[in-house]
Amino acid sequence: MSEKISILKKSEHSSFIASLRSDGIVHFDMKDIKDYTIEIVDAQTKALFELGEGKKLPVLLTISSYNSPNDETMKYAAEEKNIKYTAAVAVVVDSLALRLGTNFYLNFFKPELPTKLFNSKEDAIGWLKKYL
Repeated sequence: MSEKISILKKSEHSSFIASLRSDGIVHFDMKDIKDYTIEIVDAQTKALFELGEGKKLPVLLTISSYNSPNDETMKYAAEEKNIKYTAAVAVVVDSLALRLGTNFYLNFFKPELPTKLFNSKEDAIGWLKKYL
Protein backbone atom coordinates (compact mmCIF):
# COMPACT_ATOMS: atom_id res chain seq x y z
CA MET A 1 0.00 0.00 0.00
CA SER A 2 1.45 3.39 -0.94
CA GLU A 3 1.47 6.24 1.53
CA LYS A 4 -1.08 9.00 1.02
CA ILE A 5 0.61 12.32 0.33
CA SER A 6 -1.12 15.60 0.97
CA ILE A 7 -0.15 19.16 0.08
CA LEU A 8 0.67 21.21 3.19
CA LYS A 9 1.38 24.55 1.47
CA LYS A 10 1.26 25.83 -2.08
CA SER A 11 2.74 28.79 -3.96
CA GLU A 12 1.61 29.75 -7.47
CA HIS A 13 3.67 31.76 -9.93
CA SER A 14 3.18 32.50 -13.62
CA SER A 15 5.93 29.97 -14.42
CA PHE A 16 5.36 27.21 -11.86
CA ILE A 17 3.28 25.77 -9.05
CA ALA A 18 5.33 24.92 -5.94
CA SER A 19 3.88 22.55 -3.34
CA LEU A 20 5.21 21.36 0.00
CA ARG A 21 4.21 17.72 0.23
CA SER A 22 3.49 15.99 3.54
CA ASP A 23 6.56 13.78 3.01
CA GLY A 24 8.83 16.86 3.13
CA ILE A 25 9.54 17.10 -0.60
CA VAL A 26 8.88 20.36 -2.45
CA HIS A 27 7.41 19.83 -5.93
CA PHE A 28 7.98 22.49 -8.58
CA ASP A 29 5.67 21.77 -11.51
CA MET A 30 6.89 24.03 -14.31
CA LYS A 31 4.30 25.58 -16.60
CA ASP A 32 4.76 26.07 -20.34
CA ILE A 33 7.21 28.96 -20.52
CA LYS A 34 9.18 30.39 -23.39
CA ASP A 35 12.36 31.24 -21.48
CA TYR A 36 13.74 30.18 -18.11
CA THR A 37 14.92 33.51 -16.68
CA ILE A 38 16.79 34.88 -13.67
CA GLU A 39 13.44 36.24 -12.43
CA ILE A 40 12.02 32.71 -12.40
CA VAL A 41 15.08 31.43 -10.49
CA ASP A 42 14.53 34.20 -7.91
CA ALA A 43 10.84 33.30 -7.62
CA GLN A 44 11.68 29.60 -7.15
CA THR A 45 14.26 30.40 -4.46
CA LYS A 46 11.76 32.61 -2.64
CA ALA A 47 9.01 29.97 -2.87
CA LEU A 48 11.34 27.24 -1.58
CA PHE A 49 12.41 29.45 1.34
CA GLU A 50 8.80 30.26 2.25
CA LEU A 51 7.46 26.72 1.84
CA GLY A 52 10.31 25.18 3.82
CA GLU A 53 10.59 28.03 6.34
CA GLY A 54 14.32 28.32 5.58
CA LYS A 55 15.11 24.60 5.89
CA LYS A 56 17.03 22.65 3.23
CA LEU A 57 14.57 20.35 1.46
CA PRO A 58 14.67 17.92 -1.47
CA VAL A 59 13.10 19.26 -4.66
CA LEU A 60 11.09 17.40 -7.28
CA LEU A 61 11.12 19.35 -10.55
CA THR A 62 8.69 18.29 -13.28
CA ILE A 63 9.14 19.78 -16.73
CA SER A 64 6.79 19.03 -19.61
CA SER A 65 7.64 21.74 -22.11
CA TYR A 66 11.00 22.62 -23.56
CA ASN A 67 12.38 26.03 -22.72
CA SER A 68 15.81 27.32 -23.51
CA PRO A 69 17.65 28.68 -20.51
CA ASN A 70 20.71 30.70 -21.42
CA ASP A 71 24.14 30.16 -19.88
CA GLU A 72 23.82 33.24 -17.66
CA THR A 73 20.58 31.97 -16.11
CA MET A 74 21.99 28.48 -15.56
CA LYS A 75 25.12 29.85 -13.85
CA TYR A 76 22.91 32.11 -11.73
CA ALA A 77 20.64 29.18 -10.75
CA ALA A 78 23.70 27.26 -9.48
CA GLU A 79 24.91 30.10 -7.21
CA GLU A 80 24.95 29.40 -3.46
CA LYS A 81 22.22 31.96 -2.72
CA ASN A 82 19.87 30.06 -5.05
CA ILE A 83 20.62 26.54 -3.82
CA LYS A 84 21.02 27.11 -0.08
CA TYR A 85 17.50 25.79 0.68
CA THR A 86 17.87 22.76 -1.62
CA ALA A 87 19.07 19.36 -0.34
CA ALA A 88 18.84 17.59 -3.73
CA VAL A 89 17.00 17.92 -7.04
CA ALA A 90 15.24 15.19 -9.00
CA VAL A 91 14.25 16.34 -12.48
CA VAL A 92 11.43 14.47 -14.22
CA VAL A 93 11.05 15.00 -17.97
CA ASP A 94 8.73 13.44 -20.50
CA SER A 95 10.48 13.94 -23.84
CA LEU A 96 13.79 13.28 -25.58
CA ALA A 97 14.38 17.01 -26.15
CA LEU A 98 13.97 17.71 -22.43
CA ARG A 99 16.19 14.75 -21.53
CA LEU A 100 18.95 15.98 -23.87
CA GLY A 101 18.72 19.56 -22.61
CA THR A 102 18.76 18.49 -18.96
CA ASN A 103 21.66 16.09 -19.52
CA PHE A 104 23.61 18.93 -21.16
CA TYR A 105 22.97 21.14 -18.12
CA LEU A 106 24.01 18.40 -15.67
CA ASN A 107 27.20 17.59 -17.59
CA PHE A 108 28.20 21.15 -18.47
CA PHE A 109 27.28 23.05 -15.29
CA LYS A 110 27.87 20.15 -12.85
CA PRO A 111 25.54 21.25 -10.02
CA GLU A 112 27.15 21.26 -6.57
CA LEU A 113 24.21 19.47 -4.99
CA PRO A 114 22.89 16.00 -5.77
CA THR A 115 20.90 16.29 -9.00
CA LYS A 116 19.52 13.43 -11.05
CA LEU A 117 17.31 13.00 -14.11
CA PHE A 118 14.32 10.62 -14.08
CA ASN A 119 11.57 9.38 -16.41
CA SER A 120 9.04 8.85 -13.62
CA LYS A 121 7.92 10.79 -10.56
CA GLU A 122 7.82 7.59 -8.51
CA ASP A 123 11.51 6.84 -9.13
CA ALA A 124 12.45 10.48 -8.49
CA ILE A 125 10.56 10.57 -5.19
CA GLY A 126 12.17 7.30 -4.09
CA TRP A 127 15.62 8.79 -4.72
CA LEU A 128 14.76 12.11 -3.02
CA LYS A 129 13.68 10.37 0.19
CA LYS A 130 17.39 9.75 0.93
CA TYR A 131 17.72 13.52 1.41
CA LEU A 132 14.90 14.10 3.89
